[in-house]
Amino acid sequence: MKRYRLLMNGRNYLISINGKPKKQGFFQNIIIEAESPQKACLLAKAKITHDRELKEVTLNPRNDPPVVELDTFWELDVLDDVDNLKSGRTFYPEKRWWQFWKRNEQKQTRNT
Repeated sequence: MKRYRLLMNGRNYLISINGKPKKQGFFQNIIIEAESPQKACLLAKAKITHDRELKEVTLNPRNDPPVVELDTFWELDVLDDVDNLKSGRTFYPEKRWWQFWKRNEQKQTRNT
């Protein structure tokens, strides 16, 4: 079997931040041994969607589920040192597509 490093992107996670539910996304590195890149991707998605800690903090209703997608993957060489690679999640706040208007309007109002 081959080893793969997958950078996964989780989106649309409703998580409580300072007591307020907010949409969050994240990136997470995962190392998987699998027969093919497609199988590695499926295993990585399953690992994230069944992660107990992530499920406990996710507040999404059934009609608005979170999404996990593959961002990038690398096939690893036998000599690649992946023992020091951390697989923790890096969260980022998600913005709605129209929110960039709000930011521009606020800047214009301050400048006038």
